[in-house]
Amino acid sequence: MKKVDRRKFGALLLTVAITSYLIHKVYSEASKTHLSLSSLLSPYFLTAVATGFVGYILYTTLWYIYVHHASRVSFRRTFLATLSGTYLGFSLNTAVGILVKVKLLGTDYWYTMGVGLLAIATEFLSGLLLVSAIGKNPVAFALALLLFTTIVFDEATYRALYPAFQKLKRTQTFEKIYSGWHRARGDIKTVILGVFVGILLALTNSTTLYLTARTFGIHENYISFLEAILYSNFLGGILGTPGGIGANELGITLAIGDSPTAIVVAFLYKFITQYAYALIGAIAFYRMVTE
Repeated sequence: MKKVDRRKFGALLLTVAITSYLIHKVYSEASKTHLSLSSLLSPYFLTAVATGFVGYILYTTLWYIYVHHASRVSFRRTFLATLSGTYLGFSLNTAVGILVKVKLLGTDYWYTMGVGLLAIATEFLSGLLLVSAIGKNPVAFALALLLFTTIVFDEATYRALYPAFQKLKRTQTFEKIYSGWHRARGDIKTVILGVFVGILLALTNSTTLYLTARTFGIHENYISFLEAILYSNFLGGILGTPGGIGANELGITLAIGDSPTAIVVAFLYKFITQYAYALIGAIAFYRMVTE
């Protein structure tokens, strides 16, 4: 009993420390922006808050489609793990958030990592398909075709990459990752469902950013906001900074311009789509690590 209490107490201290740092980080970033109550009560911004919530549910659903197919994990657990991953991703590092999320979701770490990689690949594929269709971008179409081929013909990809992991003496790890990926992928219907949800997710996030920008009088073509979401997700994931800080802002400003107003839009978009859920995720993280 004492050991359990000590574990819970240690988890509580860790959660309090991380949450305090997260609050400090959000406050520091917010202090650099000039916000007015009238802007926050604008119909555009209030609608953006609602679409931001829908987007977070869709993001959870995308992971759930593959995780449930592979391991029968419930939506509730997927949602709690997603909140925990967002919490740690914005407090510490994006990669840490994903790693912990995967750990909380599965019994076999590398197997579940394969499932998670498929969900991430599907999210990028969906965004690229939208950009290629709406923006008539041939580069986006080529990348989408390559990614789709990798997902559907995953066995060929597995064989092509196997020698590299053999040289690294990590074949067992690679086999587990592929096993999770392949099991989660299931048949083509599962992939199509994942892409459909991914497209809804990209459209919802783009709409949230569009509405946030309209709050401050920024008028750009919708495709610019869709591209901004792709830039933000890609750069944030590649650079691995806490919550994609810096990379997220860069992605958005590349699409809608580099100005003081654009920085405010980037912060508010990030707050209503991720920061708010990162703060809620502190509770989810504590609950899951003390189960």
